[in-house]
Amino acid sequence: MSGISTNLPFGFIFLALIIGFGYAFFLYQKEDKIDKIWLKRILFSFRFLVVSFLCFLLLSPLVNSLQKQKEKPILIIVQDASSSVKDYNIYEDLSLLAEQTEKDFDVFPFHFDETIKEGLTNEMSGLQTNYANLFDELESRFLNRNVAAVVMATDGLYNIGENPIYKANATNIPIYSIALGDTIQQQDLLIKDVQYNEIAFLGNDFPIAVLLEGHHCNNKVVELKLYDGKSLLHKQKIIINKDKFHLKIPLKVYAKQTGLQKYTLQLSYIQSEKNKANNKYEIFVDILDSKYNILLLSDNSHPDIAAFKSVLLKNKHYSIEVEKLESFSKNIEKYNLIALFGIPTNSYSGKLTEIINSDVPLLFFVNARTNLTYFNNLYKGLDIKGKNTMQEVFVSQNENFSLFTISSELSKFFFQSPPLYAYFGNYKLSSVAEVLLNQKIGKITTEKPILFFENSTNKKVGVFTGEGFWKWKLLEYSKQKNSKAFDELFSKIAQYLLIQDDKSHFRLQYEHKINVNVPIIFEAEFYNDSYQPVNKNDISLIITDDNGKEYPFNFSKLNKAYHLNVGVFPVGEYSFTAKVLGTTHAKKGKFNIIPFQVEMLQTKANHQLLYNLAFQSGGKLFYAKQMQQFLSEITNSDRNKIIIHSKEKVQEVINIQWILFTLLLLICSEWFIRKYNGLY
Repeated sequence: MSGISTNLPFGFIFLALIIGFGYAFFLYQKEDKIDKIWLKRILFSFRFLVVSFLCFLLLSPLVNSLQKQKEKPILIIVQDASSSVKDYNIYEDLSLLAEQTEKDFDVFPFHFDETIKEGLTNEMSGLQTNYANLFDELESRFLNRNVAAVVMATDGLYNIGENPIYKANATNIPIYSIALGDTIQQQDLLIKDVQYNEIAFLGNDFPIAVLLEGHHCNNKVVELKLYDGKSLLHKQKIIINKDKFHLKIPLKVYAKQTGLQKYTLQLSYIQSEKNKANNKYEIFVDILDSKYNILLLSDNSHPDIAAFKSVLLKNKHYSIEVEKLESFSKNIEKYNLIALFGIPTNSYSGKLTEIINSDVPLLFFVNARTNLTYFNNLYKGLDIKGKNTMQEVFVSQNENFSLFTISSELSKFFFQSPPLYAYFGNYKLSSVAEVLLNQKIGKITTEKPILFFENSTNKKVGVFTGEGFWKWKLLEYSKQKNSKAFDELFSKIAQYLLIQDDKSHFRLQYEHKINVNVPIIFEAEFYNDSYQPVNKNDISLIITDDNGKEYPFNFSKLNKAYHLNVGVFPVGEYSFTAKVLGTTHAKKGKFNIIPFQVEMLQTKANHQLLYNLAFQSGGKLFYAKQMQQFLSEITNSDRNKIIIHSKEKVQEVINIQWILFTLLLLICSEWFIRKYNGLY
């Protein structure tokens, strides 16, 4: 079905015909060199058609046509390519399925692990499994398409991303699960997790907590060893006394050498154990060698000061000074951190202004002696509007806090901690602040901060708006006979504020430890003497592996900075040297490529998840040996139908090639005949 339309009245078409007729009439009415009347009439018709149609084209005519397109049903075949299914290769079965269905379906095969890739694969080496990313990608590619089904061959195990049940709820496409793996828990002994701080100080003991797990290993005796390189630091025998075994082993390691140190935990194997990859765990700790000067300033004594100081004194790399604000006259630049307990009045405005304007990191403790008006004027990151009245508040942890890690013991401590006293009023917080603790009044968690940090001016600032945290220390000691959680909180606060950003002319950012198969990224900045970023000079990088082999690279220039992606490297320890060419500026460092074994921590297949995915989406669960049953199911499915799409197509006549070729043929034919008969 088609039609012709123009933007002008249809009467202009008759005008075009009249013009064509008139032109041809006046050209051929007195033409006497052509004797044959029929030939004359043919030439007349040619000229009439060409001129009329050229005039018609001036009206910008459009051809409207209705086109019908058939869309075959789409079958999406998805193969799990993670290492947890490496013993269940279903590549050939899925390839055969794709061949058998390509006549009735448009087949789109994919394989996935942490990302999704086109096609099927024989390589099951993925380090993570992300169903959420899979469903997001399929939805973006096939939204509003004629998708009959998604066939997903997997074991139901995932270790990154959201729960796939929630993602699958958002689609109305039936999911047919091809269940792989073994749902029977095999005999397995593993290091489930290791909890540790990524930064420690030279000469200190730092804790490591090892979480062990065992399945069907009752009455076995195993051995746990901790190595620093090749040196054995700790050896411990473990007696397993139950089938489902769980044990947490606390260890302490002495930091004896600076730099990034690798520690290896090795759990002995059980003879019949099938999965031995999860018996080994490597951790990396950055050991720093620094002596930090910390100043505690206040105008009066307070038990909070003593509680905070008691935590700092446990670290021999901290030099602690406690001074009265009224008598303090030392050079503040020698300190690495200044903690201010209360700001009473503006009588100390000169000293406080100098402290605020310095580059030294600050930690404010807002208490009952803090003058809110003066505090708001002095520090712009927080504005408290109140009537100088205090109220009892509990604390609530912000789960999205990312500046440093919080252990499960500390999170539990927050939940059980007694109330603090904080100012009653409205709190206006800087948009760049990172909040760790909010005020909780009764059962309601507010957006009023108790503890937050900000670094908007390249100067780290922490603010604690609650008073009376000394009671936290006493309560924990009365219950636990120690103050581990309290010490963890305030030592990490101090540690975060003390670690300063690089202020050299040549700055290099990179990860000290990178999971295998993850690209290694270097970011660099170069500053002139005025500390303005420039990138006129080239920067080279040479990476050296354990065997002394060198890999040279050059940074790419990006705006006023530098960027380099060196790709992926095998597991091992590497050193590098980066140089700003044409200058004396250079950086040396090390990084480690570590094995990523999260896929091997759990090998028991989760077919219940696959059943739930299939059931809630209108699909079914099948096993690898039931591929022919699945083929029959999908072939007879109600969704196996062709959809016809009607599409209106609008095209300008002048763009239709065959019409223009016809006009050209008419013109050329008329010209040839006229020439042949001696006409001009």
